[in-house]
Amino acid sequence: MKGLRERLGPWLETETEKMRGMTARQRFSYILTYYWLWILGIISVVSISGYMIYRAAFAVKDYWFYGMYVNTMENGGNGSPLWRDFVMYAGYDTSVKKVEMNASAWFDPSVRGGTNNSYYQAFVALVESGDLDVVVMGREGLQGIGSSGRLLDLKDPKCAAIAEKYADRIVTCIPYDTEYSEDPVPVGIDISDSLLVTKYHLYEDDCVLGISAYTQRPESAEVFLDFLFSEPQEAK
Repeated sequence: MKGLRERLGPWLETETEKMRGMTARQRFSYILTYYWLWILGIISVVSISGYMIYRAAFAVKDYWFYGMYVNTMENGGNGSPLWRDFVMYAGYDTSVKKVEMNASAWFDPSVRGGTNNSYYQAFVALVESGDLDVVVMGREGLQGIGSSGRLLDLKDPKCAAIAEKYADRIVTCIPYDTEYSEDPVPVGIDISDSLLVTKYHLYEDDCVLGISAYTQRPESAEVFLDFLFSEPQEAK
């Protein structure tokens, strides 16, 4: 720090001497001409630091619900008709917590090499972080995810209400880990005739909803399922 002061001292004295006989306007013009880059840098640093502090202190961090719709060409993300209708149905205050919908992921665990991409890695990270609540995709793909152990076993007591309510729609898979079970495990709910297909058209064929293995909000998954079947279903 002493070395910095020693270097800055002569420079400050020189600059002060240069501006001693200038008017206020001339001083402003001089500083702007020779130091505008420094000024811009300081403003940028202060602005970015202020934004980061604001985000850390005041930004909404937690979720009411986080859903991922895999392999769809339609708009099902934040701000979409699906997002708006669900937020209204559930009565979620998005200034308190977020409702996140991701409809831009592409991967297929049912085919060779179908998980060798960044979308799948992002999905795994969301599951393991506990942020993701539900994932929706075709039956075979979802069964592939379920076999890997990344979906909640619907026999788990914390989703007993869901398993009972949608018992006639249960989709099962055989786990890769035979120590967990050698029998089919219920991991999904068939929603092929739900609003996700008939009204919002995110999928044209079969689609199944699975609950993330590490979700802390199984009740949000139940609210979402109830929403998907909240209107009379149209014929496809």
